[in-house]
Amino acid sequence: MKSKRRFIPLVFLGAIIMSLLLIAPVFSADGAVRFYNDDDKSKDQEWARQGGMVYLEVKDSDLDTDLVVEGTEETQTVSNGRFRVDNVPIADNNGDTFINELDVNVAARNADGSVGSTLDVDRVNVDGRVDLVDGSYSGDVFVTYKGAVVNDTGDTVTVRSRQEPNGIDVTLTETNSGSGVFRAVIETTSGDSDAGASTPKLKVAKSDTITLRYNEDDPDRTVTETLRVETTAPAFSEMTPANGSAGRADPDVGFRVTDGVSGIDDDDDVSVIYVVVDEDGNVDGSVQTEAGGADPITDGFLARERLSTTLDDATLYWWGMATDRAGNVGVSDRKAKIKDADDEDVADGCDAHGFADNISSLGNVDYGAADIDATESLFGCQPYSVKIDDTKPTIVGGVDGTRTGAFWDTDSSDDNKTNENPAKAKANMVLVKFSEALDAESVSASDFEVDDNTPSKAEVFSGAKSNVFLTLSTDLNPHAKPKVEVVGTVEDLAGNRQTSGKVDEAVDGIAPTLTVTLEGGSRPVTKGDIKVTITANEDVSTPSVVARMVEDANAADDADTDYDEAMDALGADPADEEEAILKEGETNVYEATLTVSESGLYNVYVTATDSNNSANVGSKGASKGPIDLTDDTTAILFEFDNAVAEPMVSPGDTDETASDNSDPFITINFENEGKEYMDSGDPPVDLDSHGTVTIVSASLKSPDMDAMDIADSLATTDNVKFLYKASDLSKGDHKVKVKAKDSAGNEKEFEKTVRIKERQPFDLKLNPGWNLVSLPGTPTNTSINAVIPADHPASTILSYDAEGGWMTAIRSEDGTWLGTLTTVDASRAYWIQTDTFDSIKVDIPRISAGTSVPPTIVLSEGWNFVPVTDVSGSMSHGTSVSAKTYFSGTKVNRVYTFDTLMGLWEPVDMEKGHVMVGSGYWAHASEAGVIAP
Repeated sequence: MKSKRRFIPLVFLGAIIMSLLLIAPVFSADGAVRFYNDDDKSKDQEWARQGGMVYLEVKDSDLDTDLVVEGTEETQTVSNGRFRVDNVPIADNNGDTFINELDVNVAARNADGSVGSTLDVDRVNVDGRVDLVDGSYSGDVFVTYKGAVVNDTGDTVTVRSRQEPNGIDVTLTETNSGSGVFRAVIETTSGDSDAGASTPKLKVAKSDTITLRYNEDDPDRTVTETLRVETTAPAFSEMTPANGSAGRADPDVGFRVTDGVSGIDDDDDVSVIYVVVDEDGNVDGSVQTEAGGADPITDGFLARERLSTTLDDATLYWWGMATDRAGNVGVSDRKAKIKDADDEDVADGCDAHGFADNISSLGNVDYGAADIDATESLFGCQPYSVKIDDTKPTIVGGVDGTRTGAFWDTDSSDDNKTNENPAKAKANMVLVKFSEALDAESVSASDFEVDDNTPSKAEVFSGAKSNVFLTLSTDLNPHAKPKVEVVGTVEDLAGNRQTSGKVDEAVDGIAPTLTVTLEGGSRPVTKGDIKVTITANEDVSTPSVVARMVEDANAADDADTDYDEAMDALGADPADEEEAILKEGETNVYEATLTVSESGLYNVYVTATDSNNSANVGSKGASKGPIDLTDDTTAILFEFDNAVAEPMVSPGDTDETASDNSDPFITINFENEGKEYMDSGDPPVDLDSHGTVTIVSASLKSPDMDAMDIADSLATTDNVKFLYKASDLSKGDHKVKVKAKDSAGNEKEFEKTVRIKERQPFDLKLNPGWNLVSLPGTPTNTSINAVIPADHPASTILSYDAEGGWMTAIRSEDGTWLGTLTTVDASRAYWIQTDTFDSIKVDIPRISAGTSVPPTIVLSEGWNFVPVTDVSGSMSHGTSVSAKTYFSGTKVNRVYTFDTLMGLWEPVDMEKGHVMVGSGYWAHASEAGVIAP
């Protein structure tokens, strides 16, 4: 049930409306535009910034129309029983002349968007506020009422920039009915413009200009105003004191801040932000701000502030901050780059606006963290620090204190280059640790004694001011734990002086040095166990010896996944981990025997722990990949090989691999002996460095003779490939037996078959008609009647010799040849006339090894009848040979052949063309020469 206890008389509403309509405008009827200052709307906005707000205003009484009252239906969100409607003032809806809860109807909005139950209204205000009877109700509702329509500028206002020359249309809303003043807010952005956003966005750039344009109807004109854009924040310099400085009292800090574009308005816009942190890393109190009091300088201010703290020992972290007239905030940033998770320098931009908007959150940062510079909670704005110190520095002993062997590592990329790795320790160094940073100028070698001796040098480095690095005149014993004493005067950064203090026993920070040798020398090969000898330069626990197979020599740690990929490169877990045994009669000399079972390359890694300090672990060899396989590698490698690889023998025992040469070279190739174990990399790497063999015995047995010993007749240059020159081998299979011994001592006998097969005759193909042909080699029998027998249909043969002219042969009645041409060989080309496609089959042996000389073809000046010869003895009719290569070294300038079927002469391109085995050619030479195929 709606309450009727409260109402607003309609007469009162009318008075409100009339008062709004009758307010006399305080400005001219002509339109006016400006950018207003939101903090003081009577002033203009002078500058804008990228990522800031711009405030637009149009004054034009012509746009102020009579107040219109109309029915409205809208959706609103209720929070704790209260909401506001969009159009005000609320008007009488039911005609009873009162403004009350009866004039606004409210219904719940169901989850599916449908109208739900009616909600009771408790109170209605002319300004648009509506209270429900249920003060706890929250959610979306449907509202029906009558209200005023607010005036706006419509589509008459455009805002432009050089980055957005077409501009965006912005609707300005009247501040209140009758005012004739219309305002809107837009946001400047480096991204794309968006006129439809809840707050319209306009793209701007550095040194841009924003133009506000209003198209006025009466009079008809365009009114504009401009606003400058600045994107550069104030810049800081001369930050004092230097980061990490110290003092005994409240510090004075200062800086120079300038902005040469919009400028900084006054010293209230310049401040120092600081937090005080106690020795435990806890913030003392809250974040504090000191502003004002800076002295003006050209384009900025010179700030000096004394920062107070109630603690005697604390660290004060501070920043300078300033805001220019455009609203750009600048914050001092000590480090533009920081270390990432991979210890790489990465850019670390200071989010000055995020910093300024969240200054109170700086009190929640863990300032006791190991690396405050990398704390994200500082918005990338790294602070300067000042130490408040009223305590003397003291020398530090114990496990994490003063130690031997540590040194300043100039190869490190860290600011603090202190290297305390026992495995890299230097025997002439002692690191003296103090409770706090020292003034390096106060430290000298005479301030210290090591076992009552004065060191030759004492150094303090900026990256680790609490550490003093002493250089000794002589090396310490590897197990030494010397007394270290302060005998002079050293001062901390605050000036507190220390004249005494000692550590009776420095920590032994030097790992034992191990010498490791393998039986058999450097990278030996074995077919059984291998003995390892370890010598330590001090007392150690029993050394541990691990052998892992190298599976991928190139594998490295995967930093992205923190997965030790290199361990897989050395095999998963070691098959055997041996403890070495102290060698009888020796001091600190140990022996271990390694047993492996799979052929491959193995990496040996030895560790031993210092009996003085379990943290000092001496090691020798490579513990992970990639594995260096060079001659000067630090890895300790051996190979296990338990077999001799089978050799390859040629000629082979199949028709495809057999030889048709009865005087062949027999090759026995053990190249696989050097490829017995490849790694799993891509591409794989051959890890087998022992590829030679020794021939123990070798014999050759032919089908028609007893086995004969050929071991002494085998020739080799590398003990991998062995050659035997056979002669007059019969057709058939010949047995080669060879026994070999590899570098590891493995011995095995192999039996292989060498096959000699019948050589096929050369098939010289012919077409009906005149054929211009040649033979690729000299026939077994060069007689014309043997080469072209009586039963072949060829009828005439011609050849040409540049010196003797034409030679001819024709068939006689008995089929033999008659004429001046009596032999056929590979020295010239031939014309053969036939009326069939029958080819000529000719036995042409290969060129013999030994004293045989490859053929040559003599050229005379002028035209020559040239064959195409084949030194390999393997080419068939039609095999092509580069003409440029074939005639190289000669002065041949024109070559022709003849197409029998087409009856055409065909020129040969001497650069890109080819000559064919079996074909003959006319070749013209400008001078005599020799073809050497």
